[in-house]
Amino acid sequence: MMKYSFLVYHAEYKAFLKELKNMGVLHIEVKKHEPTTEIQELLRAYNDLSRTLRNMENRVKDKEVEGAKPVFDNGEAVLERIHAIEGDLELKQQQLSNLDKEAQQLGPWGDFNPQRVQQLADSQLFLRFLVCRDKNFDPQWEKDHYLKMISSVGGFSYFVLIEKDERQEMIDWPGVDEIALPQKSLSAIREDQSLINKEIDQLDNELDLIAKHCQGQLQSLSDQLKSELDETNALYQTQDEVEERVKLIEGWVPKPKTEDLNAFLEDRKILYVANKPSDDEKVPVLLKNNKFARLFEVIGDLYELPNHKELDLVPFFAPFYMMFFGFSLGDAGYGLLILGVAFWLKPRMPAMKNILGLAQWLGLATVIFGALTGTFFGMDLINEDIPWLEGVKQYMITKENMFNLALILGVIQILFGMVLKVVNIYISKGFAYAYSTIGWLILLIGSGSIYLLKHFGALGDHHGGYAQNGVFIVSGVLILLLNHPRRSLVMNFLSGLWDVYGMVTGLIGDLLSYIRLFALGVSSAILGFVFNELAMSLSPDHIILGPLVMIIILVVGHGMTLFMAGLGAFVHPIRLTFVEFYKNAGFTGGGKRYTPFAEKSVE
Repeated sequence: MMKYSFLVYHAEYKAFLKELKNMGVLHIEVKKHEPTTEIQELLRAYNDLSRTLRNMENRVKDKEVEGAKPVFDNGEAVLERIHAIEGDLELKQQQLSNLDKEAQQLGPWGDFNPQRVQQLADSQLFLRFLVCRDKNFDPQWEKDHYLKMISSVGGFSYFVLIEKDERQEMIDWPGVDEIALPQKSLSAIREDQSLINKEIDQLDNELDLIAKHCQGQLQSLSDQLKSELDETNALYQTQDEVEERVKLIEGWVPKPKTEDLNAFLEDRKILYVANKPSDDEKVPVLLKNNKFARLFEVIGDLYELPNHKELDLVPFFAPFYMMFFGFSLGDAGYGLLILGVAFWLKPRMPAMKNILGLAQWLGLATVIFGALTGTFFGMDLINEDIPWLEGVKQYMITKENMFNLALILGVIQILFGMVLKVVNIYISKGFAYAYSTIGWLILLIGSGSIYLLKHFGALGDHHGGYAQNGVFIVSGVLILLLNHPRRSLVMNFLSGLWDVYGMVTGLIGDLLSYIRLFALGVSSAILGFVFNELAMSLSPDHIILGPLVMIIILVVGHGMTLFMAGLGAFVHPIRLTFVEFYKNAGFTGGGKRYTPFAEKSVE
């Protein structure tokens, strides 16, 4: 990245911004972090419109909508109508809720006409609607008063007291409450509910038609709002110089795009300065990964982006993460299931294309490791009597060897991470600062190589001893004496001793962390095996019920196993990546994504 500073005459500034936006190369440096009221309102409107667009998209997904296309002048009219419909729907739902309460209140009393009650009152017959718990109702009341039991519902008695005089005071019978009923009959309330439901259906149908035919107008409005928001923010980040006659704006441009920008600036005779970033500046990062590695960026984003002075570790951890997921899940049947679902969903869910592409690779890794370990939906193929598999069983990995394989993969990833750390240090500081890490690589790789050569008889004990001493001397000098080029030998030696303690304890802990791959792989296989055994043992000896019960147990059991084992296979390799691998690779992070000021800015 190169940092650009532009000085533009105020009368030409807006035209310059427009042309700069058309080029779409400048990531504007944010100097003012507190947004203005105008920016807040634009952002609020843009977010509201984005939510509306998502709702409209989801509304008609896999849904047949019939009707004439609504006609609107522009996106603002569409959005205004959507908000009006949503307001009407909210009002109708409130009305329905109130009617439901009234209907529930009238339910125990039956369908009667409130006007008839009023006519009786005009004739000096007053009805009082009373309710109490069944246990509180006294049958003597029916003998002492003109009283009619209406119903008994849910442990409550509902009855009417008939009086010739209108009394204002409340009934003082123990446990009895007098209630006021709605001034509508139950049938009238049902009619109102039916009418409102029809109105809701009409509004919903109108929304469906808008969602089907008018998303393009809404998207155009969204692009317009985003463009206005970007331009407003660009003006906000602009500094006034020379009594507001000159405008200053700064930002970042990727090196491959500087040639075209420079030619444009020279042609327009714009005064600018282009510099390399200093060490203390927070420079935006433009990731450049191939098609395979881009799928794993979603995992890298869970942690942090790299800063501009270090490597992007996504393409380096992607193959390891894929292997670790397959190792942890380790069932070829589950892998085929993941592959099948991902292939089926990918053309149907284009918004999740990258996620489903990642799922395909992870499913493939699971199939490969499941085949290597001989596990298929919980069945241990190594111990099964399957004639056509006898020729390949010798290549399958037993549970005992899985433990060793997990440690071997851990050693490889840790050492690979340390190699990347050397590269990172060389890029950011210089080669001399990487001597300590190189020393550890020489010590670990050299000692391991000598051990293997001696173990297989390629190197005798006498010569092996000389080689090991040479490794110790070279690595010791690099680790203890040359670990920092700007410190004295004494300080380097003391710092090196502390580094030795930290590395020894840290490397042992890091290596043991990879045992989780073995544990996860074995546990998922055991869970699948257990559900297979349960399905066989719990199935009744019945020609219909037997297979049905077995299928239910297998589907539910393997579904639970796939969910739990899949969750572990997703989370634990992330832990190994972000803790063990990132630490040994010297990852610092703290970068921010490159989002150029363009006609359609990167979200």
